[in-house]
Amino acid sequence: MKLGELLARSSVDLPKLVAERVKAMGVGGFLRELGRRLRGLDRVALDVLSALMVGRHVVLVGPVGLGKTTLAESIAEILNLANPPYVEVACHSHMTAVDLTGDIDVAVVLQAGLDHPLAYIPGPLVEAHGRILILDEINRLNPYSQAALLQALQEHYVVVRGYRIRSDFAMIGTANPSEYEGVYELSEALADRVKFVELEYPDPDVLKAILQWKVEEALEHIGAVVPEYVIELAVKFADSLRRVGVTASIRALTYSIAGAVAESWAEGRGLTFEGLRRHFRANFARQLRRDDAEELVDRALSRAVNG
Repeated sequence: MKLGELLARSSVDLPKLVAERVKAMGVGGFLRELGRRLRGLDRVALDVLSALMVGRHVVLVGPVGLGKTTLAESIAEILNLANPPYVEVACHSHMTAVDLTGDIDVAVVLQAGLDHPLAYIPGPLVEAHGRILILDEINRLNPYSQAALLQALQEHYVVVRGYRIRSDFAMIGTANPSEYEGVYELSEALADRVKFVELEYPDPDVLKAILQWKVEEALEHIGAVVPEYVIELAVKFADSLRRVGVTASIRALTYSIAGAVAESWAEGRGLTFEGLRRHFRANFARQLRRDDAEELVDRALSRAVNG
């Protein structure tokens, strides 16, 4: 898009668009559609919607593997405010302010003029105008990038080499807990402009339903059957880890089960405890980040079997 067209942008009332969309669908309709993609997050989704409808940005906080990013994407897709419905950014500590705002290519400007289509390469803060901006792991942004984001949230403009480009968007960020490696504390000014929504770990009954659904979804194309006792074992395994202060990633649980079942299906044999243990070790070793990760997994599995 040409810079001149971007500078002539009209404002977009995102809270009004969200409210109209929710009213048209009805809360029940929205949650039914969400239920086709995610389970156990209805209350969190309503917290997000209530914020977006009044112009409040949101950050979803919780351990890895609880579905924060998938929830943000699902909300954006169901609301479908624009085409595409959202712009997503995987944040990291080396991201610069220019990575978010975009920049003017001086060489192109000198050769072809400021209004050449390639004179300005827009960043996600500009591309998100009229839609939802998803910032995955927002607390990996360094203070300089946070400042660029804050300016866009405060002024609804992105400033690029003195040019002010209108950008109205609704932001949904995701954040890992502060004890995780490589995260920054959000500045006080930025934190004041967002609503933090905590994702709590599901209770055993909800976790069982989520795992049954996710594992069956992962194995659907091969037609492998998941024994119910394996799902129950995974729920008990998660509880065993929780007792020693570790939150089991639902994603890791899902792929531990699905991987073991798929392996036994491919080899034409029944599921074995040794196969399960190997896949649980492989999927949880990185998450646990401990020298005794394999021993911890083995102990948790043993307690799950015997408890």
